[in-house]
Amino acid sequence: MKYLVYVNGSRRTVGALLLLTIAVLALTSLAYAHETRTVGPYTFVVGFRVEPAFEGQINGVDLRIREGEEPDAPPVEGVEETLQVEVTHVPSGTSEIMDLRSLFGQPGRYTNDWIPTAPGQYRFRFFGAVEDLEVDETFESGPETFGSVEAAGELYFPEDVPAARELEGVVRGAQSSADEALALALDADARISSVQTLAIVSIAVAVAALAAAALAFAAARRR
Repeated sequence: MKYLVYVNGSRRTVGALLLLTIAVLALTSLAYAHETRTVGPYTFVVGFRVEPAFEGQINGVDLRIREGEEPDAPPVEGVEETLQVEVTHVPSGTSEIMDLRSLFGQPGRYTNDWIPTAPGQYRFRFFGAVEDLEVDETFESGPETFGSVEAAGELYFPEDVPAARELEGVVRGAQSSADEALALALDADARISSVQTLAIVSIAVAVAALAAAALAFAAARRR
């Protein structure tokens, strides 16, 4: 009986340890969803600085560079002076070139600061140089790399806050309506001006006709 209890206890212990290991690995993967790539003699680890990334929340590129492929390889410093990143919102094609800055107390780690204003896939293109190596590498968010930007609507509490893209749509709609109203007003004004001009010309022609008739009548009486 004691042997059976021991076996059952061992099974429970092994099962608990297995579940704990799976949970830790899942949490680690979720918290650190970055793409790792070998670039020449260096290793690049790329993703968003804050993950998961949400629209309307301050974030930035997260770039870590080390010499070699080993996790404990020496970090590469000073890259903020020689490397830039082009950030592209893939669905709209909107892009901007940004500088990088080093993170205090974390050698070999670089970032910048910006607020994603639209959800979806993002592309990071790093170009310039890392020490003596010319670099032009593109990383794109996705299921196999790092997380894309998610819509933040479901996270707002207690009241919903419109996203910047929604406010922009409202402003554009109002501006379009205002432009249409102005165009109609200008068209109406132009038509009124045309009518006024036609009326003035008609009056002038009528006056000239009356004057000609008067002159003709006066000439006929002299005869």
